[in-house]
Amino acid sequence: MRYYPIFLDLRGRRCAVVGGGPVAERKVKALLRAGASVHVISPAVTPRLALLAARKKILLTPRAYRPGDLEGPASERENCPRPVRPTLVFAATNSPQAQNAVRTDGEALGALVNVADDAKEAGFIVPASFAQGDLLVAISTSGASPALARQLRRQLQITLGHEYHGYLRLLREARKHIKDNVPDETQRAKIFRQLTGAPVMDWLRKGPPRKAAVDMKKWLGKVTGTE
Repeated sequence: MRYYPIFLDLRGRRCAVVGGGPVAERKVKALLRAGASVHVISPAVTPRLALLAARKKILLTPRAYRPGDLEGPASERENCPRPVRPTLVFAATNSPQAQNAVRTDGEALGALVNVADDAKEAGFIVPASFAQGDLLVAISTSGASPALARQLRRQLQITLGHEYHGYLRLLREARKHIKDNVPDETQRAKIFRQLTGAPVMDWLRKGPPRKAAVDMKKWLGKVTGTE
């Protein structure tokens, strides 16, 4: 296995996307959903990216990439002695020279760099993924067939329906209740194992979420002795 699977917390972290086409737009949208602070560098961008810039959802440098851009706009670098370096860098241009420059500069800064359509030159690749509430499923073929990864993602989206949104919410609340009310670690571990076998999904399918929450509360009262 070449790649190490990991889920990053990008909330408030700067990420740079060099390029303004459809591929760059997909990267930007995913980064924003993860709470990242996004800097786009490109002389031309899609209408969606232009709108995000106008609404100040992203920072846009509307020109071709230049060395130093990954550390933020020139005005920002002048006012800050230690510019914030990006956590992730995405090279998504149609210029091989620009792609190589972004990769080289990003790696020199210690950032992880993704090079669109060139897994061999990338420090990381982006899996096909989808989310159902707190459930996040990511699939990779290690670059062998992105099309197959997308096909598998669609199949799993059908299998893992929207009910997992409510399911994980109830499990999160139950886990907190157990941690707050069961001080013994061994007993907690036993109840956590029981929790995965609780008929939560049946409760959600048979009635409204409020009724499922009531059923979960009753179940927790019995197994934790807090009825």
